Amino acid sequence: MVLQKQLGRFPVGIWLGFIALGFLCLAWAMQGYSLLDWDGALALGLQNESFDGDAAERAWALESWGVAMADMLWPLPITVLAMIGMARDRFYGFVLAMMAFAIGVYFPLFFAFQRWMTFRSTAIVALCIFTLPCVLGIVGLWANRSEFTN
Repeated sequence: MVLQKQLGRFPVGIWLGFIALGFLCLAWAMQGYSLLDWDGALALGLQNESFDGDAAERAWALESWGVAMADMLWPLPITVLAMIGMARDRFYGFVLAMMAFAIGVYFPLFFAFQRWMTFRSTAIVALCIFTLPCVLGIVGLWANRSEFTN
C-alpha cells in the first residue's frame, strides 16, 4: 500500500499526518491572530461577530472570543504534543494526532456552516486546508498504526 511505503524516516502515511498537523497549527495561529486583532480577523472572515454591534452581536462575539481562547488552551497543545509523540514513534503521538484530526474535521465543517452565506470562499478554503488534510492524516496514521509503540 502506498501509505505504508517508506519515505525517509517515516512511511508516507505518517508524513501525511505531520503535514495535516502542520495545517492545524496554521488554524490555531489564525485563532491566536483573532485574539490579538479581532477587527482584522473579522475583515478576513475568520470571525463573524463584532464587538461594535448590538447587545446580541457583542454577546456572540464574546462567545467566539472564548472559543478562540479555548483553541489556544486545548487543541494547540494536543497538536504540538502529537507532533512530538509521532516523531518519537510513541503510541501517545498516534492517539493525540487522532484527537487533533477529529477537531480538525469538526471545526472547519462547523465554520463552513456558519459562514457559507457570508464568506463562502473562506469556508471553502477552511474545508480544503483543514478538513481534507485531517481526513488524509487519519487514513495515513491508521494504515501505519503498527509503527507506534508504547
